[in-house]
Amino acid sequence: MATDRKLPLLAGIFGLIIAGVVSQELIVTHAPKYVHFQEQSEKLQTSDVPKVISHTLGVPAEEVSWNGLQHGSLFKRPKANVLISVTGYDGIKQNPLKIKSIAKYPVTSDVPSVDIGDLMNDLQNTFFDKTPLLLDAGLDNSFFDVHSDFDVFRKIPDTMRRMADRLTDPDSLLQTLTTGTLNSSSPTHLKLMGELQMIQDVFNTLSDKPEMLSSKSPDLLSFNIGGLRDVVGKHGAGSSEAADASNLVTDFIHKITDDFRHLYKDNVMVEVLTLTPKAEGFVRKARSLKAAEVTSDIPDMNLSKDYDEDYASVFNIILWLMIVMAIVLFAVCYGMWNIDPGRDSIIYRMTTTRLKKD
Repeated sequence: MATDRKLPLLAGIFGLIIAGVVSQELIVTHAPKYVHFQEQSEKLQTSDVPKVISHTLGVPAEEVSWNGLQHGSLFKRPKANVLISVTGYDGIKQNPLKIKSIAKYPVTSDVPSVDIGDLMNDLQNTFFDKTPLLLDAGLDNSFFDVHSDFDVFRKIPDTMRRMADRLTDPDSLLQTLTTGTLNSSSPTHLKLMGELQMIQDVFNTLSDKPEMLSSKSPDLLSFNIGGLRDVVGKHGAGSSEAADASNLVTDFIHKITDDFRHLYKDNVMVEVLTLTPKAEGFVRKARSLKAAEVTSDIPDMNLSKDYDEDYASVFNIILWLMIVMAIVLFAVCYGMWNIDPGRDSIIYRMTTTRLKKD
């Protein structure tokens, strides 16, 4: 019996398909009803993931040969796109992420990382007058980094110690999800729990400030979960800790998907990108706010150095102040050079009068 290759999504439906073994896939956990999907035998390349998201949000981008995602309306676009990147591991079949989804596509790694920096720049340039909400969050070394132009996210814990204290709060994620054998006293377990708590805190911040979502421009939120791989690396793929970590990530993705659905009133795309990078690769190329100067092996390409964002305004202030001062100095010197001692100078007048009296 022939099956319809085009699956329309209904707004209130969540979880039509249970994802079995997740290795390298793009899993769509929610999409508006006017977004449609088609079955694809061709794998989606990791370098094309930002382009697919760009087309979804209605931002001009390079054409993608992969056409698994289609739009049913030219006049409707999702208000936001939430991308959660999960770093997988070898042996994930023993403890798979059983994520409820409405569509999933195999992914092949043609680049070592997924960089959404260009997509954020395109959104900012396209909607520069509407202040789009752009956020890229993940763990950078030992810092929980939330990269955004909105200062309200500064209150989110950014160190392991602060995150450990945050997890003890009565409203923390550990009070609502089952952790099993995982314990926040372990640095490896704390990393995974902290990443999940950071995503939850970002959502809580947006819920407390709904005015941030009032812009007509689309929002782009990107998160990274890399602690799952570390837990497996420490305890083994077949350990109870690995199973509990997979269950914790699965339960959290279900919860946060439902939260973003209600926050954006179903007008949001939520995807989970699972990759198993090489030992030296990364799932996401993060842009850190706290990163120090990084040295690389890239040869000198004779490029200009980066300037501070206030460089243009400071340069203009100093330039025009110097020009104005030069004009004023020239006017004063010109006036003094052409002064008439007999009529224009009070010094000469008083001196001449005293000489006559004497």
